[in-house]
Parts: sequence; C-alpha cells; structure tokens
Amino acid sequence: MEQLTRRSALATVVAAPWAWIRNRGGAVPAAGAAFIGPPAPLPAAEPFFASGFIDHVPPVPYVHCPSICELAGGGLACAWYAGSAEATRDVAVWLSTAPATVAADGTSSWSTPRVVVDRFRAMRDLDRFVDKVGNAIVFGDPAGRLWLVFVSIAVGGWSGSTLNYSSSADDGATWSPIRRLVLSPFFNVSELVRAAPVLLDSGEIALPIYHECMGKFPEMLWLRPDGDRLVARKTRLAGGRSLLQPAVAPLDAERGLAFLRNHSARRRLVVQATDDAGRTWSSPAPTPLPNPDASVAAISLSDGTVLLACNLARSLRESLDLVLFDPATEAWYSLATLDRETGARFAYPFLIRDRSGLVHLVYTWKMARVRHVVMNEEWIRGQPREPIA
Repeated sequence: MEQLTRRSALATVVAAPWAWIRNRGGAVPAAGAAFIGPPAPLPAAEPFFASGFIDHVPPVPYVHCPSICELAGGGLACAWYAGSAEATRDVAVWLSTAPATVAADGTSSWSTPRVVVDRFRAMRDLDRFVDKVGNAIVFGDPAGRLWLVFVSIAVGGWSGSTLNYSSSADDGATWSPIRRLVLSPFFNVSELVRAAPVLLDSGEIALPIYHECMGKFPEMLWLRPDGDRLVARKTRLAGGRSLLQPAVAPLDAERGLAFLRNHSARRRLVVQATDDAGRTWSSPAPTPLPNPDASVAAISLSDGTVLLACNLARSLRESLDLVLFDPATEAWYSLATLDRETGARFAYPFLIRDRSGLVHLVYTWKMARVRHVVMNEEWIRGQPREPIA
C-alpha cells in the first residue's frame, strides 16, 4: 500500500497537468448548444401517486445521497452510498434497478442492491490510494450509455475529495474501469457532485457540481461522452462562498434556474438564473423558502412551472416537502409534505421525469432507507396550493 501511495503521488504530479491541458479543447458547451427544455404536455390522465422503499437486505446502518435515472433499455436505476456511517472506510456505492412498469406501491420490483464501487475497486482501477468513497450520481447519455460519477477521498474530509467516473453499456450489469476527472492542472481536489444533470441538444451533459475548500461555491461541469470516456471542463456559477449543491431546472432552450443549498447563517434557499444555457449566471438572490443547510431538487414541468423537493425549515431536516414555483408570476406555493417526524431526518431529494411523463423522486429516509415516490403532473396540479410569501 505504501508503494501504491508513493507511485500514485508521483503520477499525479506528472500526469495531471498534461491530462488537463489535453482535455481543454473545444468550447464549453459547444457553440450554439442549448438546453433540452421542459417536455410537451401529455394527454390528460387520472392523477397518480405511489411510493415505496429500496431496502438493503440485511439492513445497512447508514444510507444516503440517492440518485435515479431512466435506463436506455427501459426501467430505472438508482445509486446511493451506504455503510456504517458517513465518510467511513466501509462506505460503498450501491445500485438497484427496476423494470419500466410501475408497481402498485411504486418500488416493489427494485432489484436487490449490489455494490458497484468501493474503496478497493477504486484503488485498483485508479492506481492510487483511496481512503473512502461518497456522493454518487447515476445518469444516462443520449447514446444510451449509463454513467456513474462519484466522489473519492484520499486524505481528510469532503474538502479533499476528487471526482471519478465509470460507465456501463448494458444498463448497469457491467462497468468500465474507473477513471479520474482531471479538472485542474494541480490541486485537483475539493470537487463534489450531488444534483441531477441537464442534457443539451448537442449531446453534451451539464452536470452541476460544487467546491468545498476555503469556502463553498457552485460550479458547472460540461461533459462530452467519448465512448467510455468523458471529456470534461468546468465553469463557476457567480457569487458567494457559502452556496453549494446547485439543482438546475431549464425553462426553455436558453433560460434556466439554479436553486442552491445555503450554508450561511441566513438559512434561505437561493436562486440564480441563466439566459444563455448555463454559460453565465445572475448573482445569487434569496427566495422566500427557508433552507436548513440542506440539498434541494428541482425539475421543470410541462406547464412552465418548477417542482422542488426540499426541507421547509430553517434548522433540521424533519420534513420533506414539495413546492411549486411559477417563473411567470414569481409566486411560490407549498404543495404537500411527504414525510414529517420530530427528530428524524429526510434529506437529499433527487428528481427526474421519465419518457412516459411520470415524475420520480428518491430521497434519504431517516438515513436508513431510500424512499422512491412516483407521481404524474395531474397529481401535482391537483394538490392544494398554499402561497409562500
């Protein structure tokens, strides 16, 4: 292990600047590339809502940070990390899949979770020391390949993290060797991933990330798939040293909103806007929504509104709530509370919309399970709207 550590340290010093320079070609994103905006409205349907859990068998003490995506072959994939506690050496990234058909309880047909990345596989593939792994995001690209971007830490805590990736051409059955994302020529550390990616009509992927060393700030990672490799560059969203985990919701081809977790004492959810498909962003502005230093998820709906899943509290994460934002009127509405329990934690929501129009939400349930909620837009529109001032 000592030889591995020394060899990897030397390789980092020699290879990182060259890899960074080699990957700098091309605009970010490609000239003229635009967001793939909100979907067109679907024919009217009956309101639908279902929920269930993705469970470890036997149970694992600590479960956190789920993400979900649609598979190219149909169905869903969900990835998260789990172990004895956060940021411990036994933490691994787990994966479960489900068929396209939604069961009556929403998630009863999820496969038995299995480990796809642990520190030992990461060390073997990366040829460097890995002390622990953490946040992971699973998503698909327009060509049908499944990607997993995850955090690894060699020394220290989250501020010492780096981003890595692996991909699958068979809906998660097998995975390519893990590779490191080189985002800086020297201290290529302190980059983390949390929120859902946004697709561009160029085939590129805009993946929100954040930095967490000597301040916290949001960034955008521009990814161009090349077989089983990713060409990556990053840009920074404007403003602040206490905002992180941006969740991006496109409004149309050029306009979009980024909702950010607030680590400052103000404890308000913050929003930024773009009118050039994420290349530049407005200064951060507070919203009327409280934020207990907690992650948020956002997705655009077919009527132009934005659905958010978040914790409506200034402290603690004892409830998980759905909120609607109307950009046309700048009005906010509380829709529903999905979970509430004193002393419990419901955290890290993640939203997507599948090809059939169903909205899928996964989040950490009491730090012990992954809850999966499925709903359609008719159900969302049918919920009582309580204005938030």
